[in-house]
Amino acid sequence: MLCVRSRPPVDYSKCNQTVTIYHNEGGTYTRTVHRKAFLDFKKTENTDKTGSRESNSFLLVIPCDSQPVFVEDKVLLGEGPEVTTREAWADLIPSKMPNLVVAKYVDPKYWNGKLVHVEAGG
Repeated sequence: MLCVRSRPPVDYSKCNQTVTIYHNEGGTYTRTVHRKAFLDFKKTENTDKTGSRESNSFLLVIPCDSQPVFVEDKVLLGEGPEVTTREAWADLIPSKMPNLVVAKYVDPKYWNGKLVHVEAGG
């Protein structure tokens, strides 16, 4: 017996933020602005035997039909500046730019064999 699971379409109405994705492909830097995204920041405190420390993570969701983000891409909430040089790329770091994160994982999501959105986080 073949089990077919049918689900209603996903509601992407909460994907109403603008993000800028920076990608480095062998020294060629690209900047892509996505106007239908959801970027959520999460701050937690981890406690172990040596004390406690703050930990930051994020979740990015972009509805799409092709993959817009890859591991090690830099993601900025809002529309960010152009980055065209190695120096500008190296200067684009979370400690210098608020609301900038680096993708540590990318998880494409499919429905009925088609890419519907990509989740990324770190």
